[in-house]
Amino acid sequence: MLNRISSFHNFQSVQNDLRRQENKVHHNHAQLASGKKLLTPGDDPLATHYIQNINQQTAQITQYKDSIVLVRNRLEQHEVNVAAAEQFTDEAKRTVMEMINGALSPADRQAKRRELEELATNLLTVANVQDESGNYTFSGTKPRSQPYFRDYDGSVTYSGDDYQRKMRISNTLEIAMNDPGSHVFSEIPNPFGDYEPSYQLQSGSELLLERAENLDFDDTDPYRVTFVDMSNGKWGYQLEKDGSVVDADEFDPKTGIRYDDLTIEIRGQIHKGDVIDLAPRKTFSLFDSFKRAEETSSASVSDASATAELQKVSQEFHAAFVHLNKVRADVGARLGTLDIQEQQHLDYQLSLAKAKSNFEDLDYSKAVIEFAENSRALEASQKAFGKAKDLTLFNYL
Repeated sequence: MLNRISSFHNFQSVQNDLRRQENKVHHNHAQLASGKKLLTPGDDPLATHYIQNINQQTAQITQYKDSIVLVRNRLEQHEVNVAAAEQFTDEAKRTVMEMINGALSPADRQAKRRELEELATNLLTVANVQDESGNYTFSGTKPRSQPYFRDYDGSVTYSGDDYQRKMRISNTLEIAMNDPGSHVFSEIPNPFGDYEPSYQLQSGSELLLERAENLDFDDTDPYRVTFVDMSNGKWGYQLEKDGSVVDADEFDPKTGIRYDDLTIEIRGQIHKGDVIDLAPRKTFSLFDSFKRAEETSSASVSDASATAELQKVSQEFHAAFVHLNKVRADVGARLGTLDIQEQQHLDYQLSLAKAKSNFEDLDYSKAVIEFAENSRALEASQKAFGKAKDLTLFNYL
């Protein structure tokens, strides 16, 4: 059998092996220079797929972190505004309490009224505050609409809506970045229960409504309580519902007035002929309280009804102060949620970075060993190539 060695085949085989070894060495060089194990998708298609998913998740986390920064800035400014409103309300309460003092002269009362007007103006300015983008903070989801307007008679109306602007800060969590003015300033729980009292008191009377509640939610009629003296030296009352007398009995300060589902609690010194009108009201507006305080401040210090109205307003200011404090606490809770969520994003981002490093980053010790092996293999291939190109019959002729 005749065996024939093809010199061309040997030459081509050794040359191909030389090129493969050169490519491996060049690839090792590129890995060592970049510090990356994967230079092209073809190096490891499955690992490349995982890295792409990690990059997408990392980009999404970065967007959420940017959203958290934006929401935090909004909420911090929001908290400052609510704190300012809280301070104005507390000052208004103390001013009204000073006006109740009978030692004040009419001129002093007028000075206190001007203080109330200034506080009301400051509160309205806070309620219409805008952020750096020109959005109204307390207008709900209508950021370009001014939320509060003052009419010529001093009444303040709300033109925003009752919703919050929210922003997503994670796959499953949205957080409110504002509170509507209706919730902050206009829908404060009534400190007197289900009714607003109005007083018609005799001179020297100190009668005040403590609380009036009605368990019948369908009962929306107004009530009137009139106090009379009885032959036994005790006080009696007459209860009217929507103008009609529905009850009359001796008044017991311990039990108050009971009629069906209605409960009325009274405190203070009663005089014959004292009247309390009760109008249904679940919430009140802080701006209305300021308006009533300003109007009542013009009355004489000897006017028992005006003094009772000021007492009512002072309790409303106290209730508003408590309400604003709760609103500010809620804003603080949201800021705490942002901190927690941001830390979770940072932790997850670190986990993603570690996972990406396992797929992508180069193990230098292993790469150096592989580079040395490939370099020796390349050197061997170069020597083999030198031998192969000399394999010709002319060398033996």
